[in-house]
Amino acid sequence: MPTRFSPLAMLPATARKATRRFAKDEEGSLMILSLQILLIMLVCTGIAIDFVRQEERRTLIQNTIDRAALASASLRQTLDPRTVALDYLKKAGLGDLDTDPIVTEGTHQEWRRVVINVKDNMNTIFGPLVGIDTLTAASATTAEESIGNVEISLVLDISGSMNETVYSSGSKRNKVYISRLDLLKPAAQNFIKTMFDMVQPADAPPGRLSISIIPYNNQVVLGDDLASVYKLSTDTSGGTKLRTCVDLHEADYTSTVIDPDSTLPRTMFGDSYDYFRSGSWPPSYAGRENCDERNDESDEYYSYADILAFSNDYTKLYNKIEYLKAGGNTSVDFGAKWGVALLDPATQPILTALKNKNLVSSDLTGRPFKYATDKTATDISMKVLVLMTDGMNTLSYSTKLPYRSGPSGLKSSKSATSINAVSYDWNGNVYKDETYKALYYYDASHSPSYYSFASNSWVNYSGTLYDITYDTLWKTKGFSLQYALKYYLGVPYNNANTRYNEMALQSEGSDKDTNLSRICEAAKAKGVTVFTIGVDAPSEVDPLLGGCATKLSAYYDVTSNEMTTAFASIAASINALRLTN
Repeated sequence: MPTRFSPLAMLPATARKATRRFAKDEEGSLMILSLQILLIMLVCTGIAIDFVRQEERRTLIQNTIDRAALASASLRQTLDPRTVALDYLKKAGLGDLDTDPIVTEGTHQEWRRVVINVKDNMNTIFGPLVGIDTLTAASATTAEESIGNVEISLVLDISGSMNETVYSSGSKRNKVYISRLDLLKPAAQNFIKTMFDMVQPADAPPGRLSISIIPYNNQVVLGDDLASVYKLSTDTSGGTKLRTCVDLHEADYTSTVIDPDSTLPRTMFGDSYDYFRSGSWPPSYAGRENCDERNDESDEYYSYADILAFSNDYTKLYNKIEYLKAGGNTSVDFGAKWGVALLDPATQPILTALKNKNLVSSDLTGRPFKYATDKTATDISMKVLVLMTDGMNTLSYSTKLPYRSGPSGLKSSKSATSINAVSYDWNGNVYKDETYKALYYYDASHSPSYYSFASNSWVNYSGTLYDITYDTLWKTKGFSLQYALKYYLGVPYNNANTRYNEMALQSEGSDKDTNLSRICEAAKAKGVTVFTIGVDAPSEVDPLLGGCATKLSAYYDVTSNEMTTAFASIAASINALRLTN
């Protein structure tokens, strides 16, 4: 076997010995590994530094765009918001960033929103060692400032009890008697002033605040302006002009809308009080105004009960309160229904029509705005219902539409208008004069078909008869429904009370309480803030008004002397909600 050649054999013995010793020596073997680890640590540290640089820059960018958005969204900022935002970036050394601030504003500069989105690509120092040349960071911010559009329906009780004296002052010779209405006026006027001071100061762009005043008693009077843009029935109304109340007895109180496209039944002229149930006989033959009494003059004093809708005129609102008078029963549900309807966006066509007639300010174009709960809306508004009453719901009556015009069934052999108020003989019986004797009632389903008032019996008749229409009864003769039923329409069947229930629209206290609860719940479901005020009200009203309010603390159970405090507290609450929502 041949001998293997070793290079060490060529070396001297001393060298060979040193070489073998070196080969076996392990000292310094970690140096190479340490150098490798050091290189890796340097790369990782460098990348970490790049990440720290990126986070520092991202924080700088985020803080800068936050400040820029806040400054440019400020409603007190008079410069171009976009220019302001870009200038903030430039002064922070970030002018090289590619961004385009998005600015949106309300129609009346009542709010401004600024959105800034930034994508930053930072060059790395150590990243290229591992193929990372840049680090990307996205930053975004949104700032919005809003003073809040505010729409208010101020629903005020002007029923007869508001005329009650609550205290007197002065000497016995010069005694001054103060009623609830006297105390309501300055309280409501101070409320209006406060809302203008807070929401619509003189130096603010117009259109931030609108207020509707809805006076109510047993009815709500629309007034000629509002009635001219709603569709009201043209049936008999009496007087020298058509009255402008709407029958809401059968309205849908689960809805916040009074449809501007539907024909609304006008409240008929005439006394529709239920004398049958009350036992208050005999009823007056002459029809009283079931729609709140008012003269035909056009000035504000005589139209005291009219709704003042969608106003941003402080003087007009102030004077509206000043001219209020009181009388009649109490239908809180009617007042609440109109108050809520005038806050609903479905009423926009009504405001537009009023604006086109120069009856409301063009600064209020587009109102009523969307509810604040509608997050997709461009223009929204805080909506407030302030509902004030001094008592319980009572009653209201009117006449159903089929019984307002057309043939009444009454006929006369003399003429189409030959029907008069009855007179009595010495025994207190209805005196059958020539007009009464000529009167018949026709019922095709009855045999014989004609009832003779002269003979008090059903007969056959073949002569000429003239129709006496409902228009003649209500308008020409001015009869009340009960009067016509007692002495004419109910006589053939001896069923005046039954026929009254057939012909009358009726709602009494319990019906109205239910209606009020329903409309309040419907309004609150849409985000309407509801405040209620019970002034010297009986304890039975507390659950109703407390439940109607947005929360129990929004119900003010006060005395007459505390009305100013209650209205002031509501104004402060509205302002607080406006600033925090």
